[in-house]
Amino acid sequence: MEVRANLVPDNSGYKKVKFDSLILLPYRDADLSTVLSQISTIFIKSYSPGSLATTSFRGTPANHTQVEWNGLSLSNPMLGQSDLSQIPVSAFDEIEVLYGASGLTKTSGAFGGVVNLVTNPDWNNRIHASIAQTFASFDNYTTEAGFIGGTSSFQSHTRLNFTSAVNDFSYYDDFTMEKVTQHDAEVLQYGITEEAFWKLKDKHLFTARVWYSYDDRDIPPVVEGSATYYPQKMLNKTLRSIIEYKLVERSWNFSLKTSLVNQFMNYRNDSMFINNDHNCYTSFTSARFSWTGVKNLTIKPGLDYTYDYVKSDAYSGVKTRNTLGFYLEAGYRFNDHIKSQLILREDYLDGAFMPFIPTLGLEYKPFNKINLYLNANASRNYRYPTLNDLYWELWGNPDLKPEYDNGLEGGITYNYPSPSGKFFIETALSGYYSWMHDMIVWSPVPVNPSVWKPQNVSEVNARGIEASLNLKWKVSKLQITSSNNYTFCRSTYQKTTSPEDQSLGKQLIYIPEDTYNGTLNLSCWNFILGYNLTFVNKRYTSPDNQSYMPWYSLSNIIFGKSINLHNFVISLQVKVNNLFDVDYQSVTNWPMPGRNYSLTVRFEFKR
Repeated sequence: MEVRANLVPDNSGYKKVKFDSLILLPYRDADLSTVLSQISTIFIKSYSPGSLATTSFRGTPANHTQVEWNGLSLSNPMLGQSDLSQIPVSAFDEIEVLYGASGLTKTSGAFGGVVNLVTNPDWNNRIHASIAQTFASFDNYTTEAGFIGGTSSFQSHTRLNFTSAVNDFSYYDDFTMEKVTQHDAEVLQYGITEEAFWKLKDKHLFTARVWYSYDDRDIPPVVEGSATYYPQKMLNKTLRSIIEYKLVERSWNFSLKTSLVNQFMNYRNDSMFINNDHNCYTSFTSARFSWTGVKNLTIKPGLDYTYDYVKSDAYSGVKTRNTLGFYLEAGYRFNDHIKSQLILREDYLDGAFMPFIPTLGLEYKPFNKINLYLNANASRNYRYPTLNDLYWELWGNPDLKPEYDNGLEGGITYNYPSPSGKFFIETALSGYYSWMHDMIVWSPVPVNPSVWKPQNVSEVNARGIEASLNLKWKVSKLQITSSNNYTFCRSTYQKTTSPEDQSLGKQLIYIPEDTYNGTLNLSCWNFILGYNLTFVNKRYTSPDNQSYMPWYSLSNIIFGKSINLHNFVISLQVKVNNLFDVDYQSVTNWPMPGRNYSLTVRFEFKR
């Protein structure tokens, strides 16, 4: 559970954070929502274990965060967002988080930022095989296995994951004033990824990736509807494939990536006679060129093309979308102290040019021998409506305009590694200011309040502060590591539909003003003891802020032991989640479990 330097200080004015495989190791049996909620500044809105989990990044809704797998978007083109509960941590090696404007190096429209899930080859690896089994409360079982093998020029990665859970935990029902047991919350998930890397003469790199995932789940009842619940089910099957080529020369390099995605969803609600299928096909092609032929100057032009094809029972006919994106990144180092990075984007969507997007970042390092960095950037961004916003039968609005965002950001980063290598400290403080126009909000139509349609009605001002502190200290055989993240965020409505609208100046729903997570780990003689604390302040549940969910604080502990036997490693890991048995909800009327346990046994062979 080692916490190493994860901030990326040398970033030309943009904030980026990386979490490597050592940081993610204790979370290999979990999904992406769990790890992000415990080690990052991103707030996760979880409906219940095994149910929908989405992000709130820098005071923005879930569809303003893009989740990617090695540069391929995992967002559904219908919804424009990702369900993090369907993404197992075992499917990738590290997480790259790009905050705010830094996400424009990947895509447009991610006002909050981009979360990129990365796998890279280790050319020194020969054979690395592993298998792990987790036994957890509420009949929750997770199996994950992997085989990585190859030579100095070829590597193959195979990963498998399987999870089944009943999720029959007990909770206190505020309506009946008694303890009840969660029901109809079963989940079955499995998946496989296969990745092959081939390197030729250190100049050519060919990569092929395939990821198949299956998710079949019951949608559990809300607290007040538990006794009168009618079964609901959601089935998701997704196949993703990527082929990539890179050519590296001394002063330039070129990459070409193409991918295909097929997503199938089925939602069934027998009480409402709904049994809808949704088929989504997406092809994505990206070309990038980088040139460093002039001293201190780097130029990176690029071209992206995305084609979405959706056939849905909720649409009247097939819907398609063509997006051609033009991209240019230029970085210039003025001297050893000042760097800059300019990003320009222009999208051509279904025959029309979208707004031009310029972004400029600056970095200043005032001292030669002190790792202190000052960063700032100014950006413009936009996001076009999702296909559901435009075409959902009866309720879609094809006249919607894109959302716009103008943002400013500044920060300071400092790290100090001791000469002996036994002590390391890293800290960062950043602030951001974002003004979003033409926000798309689903609201009742004035002439018929029973009909809800999406409309460009809101302006939202999101501003906040992010602070982090990481420590690493080695005392004899004992290693102490700690990570701490605090976020303050005010995200308020600045324009409303009418003067009587009470949401003006109020905090957006389900976006807490204060969040904190911290981790303290002690390791010695292959033993590890870790403690994690997560605090989430109250979240308003109505636009006028008259109703809210109370704050909660969760504690988790982990204890583990590794046994090395020549080329074999046997690891045991015990977790206690929600240590103090806190009764809480992340979303109104969706219960969360009290104290629960898990045991993981892992076998590894490496040569």
